[in-house]
Amino acid sequence: MAVVFVTGATGFIGKEVTKRLARDGHTVLALIRSLDKWNELLMQMTLAERSNCTAVRGDLRQAGLGLSTSDYEQVLRANVMIHAGVPMDISMDESVGREVILQGASHLIAVANELHEQKRLQKLIHIVGYMSPFDDESGKLATDVFSQNDLFREAGGYEKYKFLADLYLRQEAHQKGLPLVVVNPSTIIGPRSTGNTEQTDGLGLVISSMRRGKFPVLPGGKEWWLPLLAVDDLAEVIVGIVEAKQIEHQTYYALNERSTTPSFSELISLMAKELRMKPPAIPFPVSVLKKILHNGGSRLLGVPANSMDFIVKKDFPLAPFQQMKARKGIGDYQAVAYLPSVIANLDYRLSVKDQKVPLHIHREQIAGMAAYKKEGAGTPWLLLHGLFSEMSDLLPLAAQLGGYAVWLLDLPGFGRSPYHHHDKPIEGIIEAVADALREMPSPVHVVGHSFGGYLALEAAKRVPEKVEKLYLLQPPLHAPKYSPLLAGVGNNAAILQRFLQKGASPARLEKTLLAQGVFQSMEEMPIGYAEKVGKLLQSPRISKTHTDVLRYFMNDFQQMALEQPLPFPAQVVWGTQDKTYQLTKEAEAAFTKANVGIKRLSAAHHFPISHPQLTGNVLQQMRNGKA
Repeated sequence: MAVVFVTGATGFIGKEVTKRLARDGHTVLALIRSLDKWNELLMQMTLAERSNCTAVRGDLRQAGLGLSTSDYEQVLRANVMIHAGVPMDISMDESVGREVILQGASHLIAVANELHEQKRLQKLIHIVGYMSPFDDESGKLATDVFSQNDLFREAGGYEKYKFLADLYLRQEAHQKGLPLVVVNPSTIIGPRSTGNTEQTDGLGLVISSMRRGKFPVLPGGKEWWLPLLAVDDLAEVIVGIVEAKQIEHQTYYALNERSTTPSFSELISLMAKELRMKPPAIPFPVSVLKKILHNGGSRLLGVPANSMDFIVKKDFPLAPFQQMKARKGIGDYQAVAYLPSVIANLDYRLSVKDQKVPLHIHREQIAGMAAYKKEGAGTPWLLLHGLFSEMSDLLPLAAQLGGYAVWLLDLPGFGRSPYHHHDKPIEGIIEAVADALREMPSPVHVVGHSFGGYLALEAAKRVPEKVEKLYLLQPPLHAPKYSPLLAGVGNNAAILQRFLQKGASPARLEKTLLAQGVFQSMEEMPIGYAEKVGKLLQSPRISKTHTDVLRYFMNDFQQMALEQPLPFPAQVVWGTQDKTYQLTKEAEAAFTKANVGIKRLSAAHHFPISHPQLTGNVLQQMRNGKA
């Protein structure tokens, strides 16, 4: 097994590489600056994997990598080095790029040279990018990368110094016989399992422009494409290079084949579909678009000028990459099948930034929907959120559900889950929840809040064998009474969506939420809740989905349908301070006939969010037959 020194171990690429190295039994020495990020990464591993990982505090910008004497001695145990320690920021200032990227490479190569002199270094793996113009012969060039030169004058600081660092390491390898391997990945997107894409500078730049209505043209020509690669596929190939007995190639172009990747015009149309927007209709040559951006048009489209440089016509020499994929058992990546989750995730990230999630919560995917999972024992809980909400809002409730496993779903078109594209909007959401139940390995305790309660009931009736017990928290029993303003704009779908996108300011949302009895007071409302809802509704995808649901309840919904009896035990928890819905005698009688118990709380509509501890206690009592 190798001892691998990794820079950028907590970055988007680096942490996936670190996890897979540790999983395969290699020893990882990680250069880190943030202990918090390192601890977050460790929490994603098993105990055995963690035992293979050690962090050393340092900084690429400093000589000796800023390491203490003892940490430097640890690094000199390594026989493989992986340099992935450059943050992706295509708008990076040139002075920052020179210090972090190029000077950082010089500090790293000093360590590599020392390992090489000790005859320990088996491989130095440098992660660069598919747009680098350098190849296996470039190490012979005499260019002084540290002096003033005319190379890459049109490029930004990030791209320029990534390329110069590539040339520099190739020169050093050529002169001193270093065992260098360069990996040139394309635009990196989230893993196949979730699509969770942390870097918003790549594909996210185009999505950001589109959702703000600043991308009105459809770039023409099927010959233009944006090469893509899933981060887990890249990590597997890098681990394969680490494990290879000898260096077979110096340069690996890491990207999916053109045949499995949509053209750029097809990609734009797919983005529009997933964002629930009309696709751009004005055809426009990509070459002209690039020139416009480099001549002051970047503000017009809302993307940096060099962001379009990653769209190419050419093909790449993929044989080394494909050989390593085959060796690692990596199948073809049909991008169109995975991109909906990637686009939804990036759309969410562009709305809500810097959201902290407890370290013991893991990202998953169920039936194509984004999910969180809290590990635990016993029959799991499955939590479904309501309108003006997403799965993160129920994390405090999940923490109150004891030692049981808990699943939280983002409903289709909400949060990080892609829309279902069913002809009937509500039917599509119900069937998606039913599919999630079908994928559960065993029956679960299903908890639905508000609109999620309606979905939970309807989906549970389709898959009763997967429902241990059903809990409806403030379900919509009848057609709601909306405020005059919301009822008025709700007559027209386009006007309602525009109102949600443009008119849902935090102050207006807070006022409406209090007036409707969603919360009893401002003190009950989680800090930043209204601001987050407002930002999410700026997404065309999320505001359009809310529009569909609101109009359904305004125009088509009458009351919840209860079968007699339900084929599984069920309970209702009702907040008596709700001003939108009423638990009438008729509704209560229907529940009684269906053998559904009712528990009343002196709380408002959003009590699972405002009172997670109280709600968790009640749910556990019901689960144990004590309420």
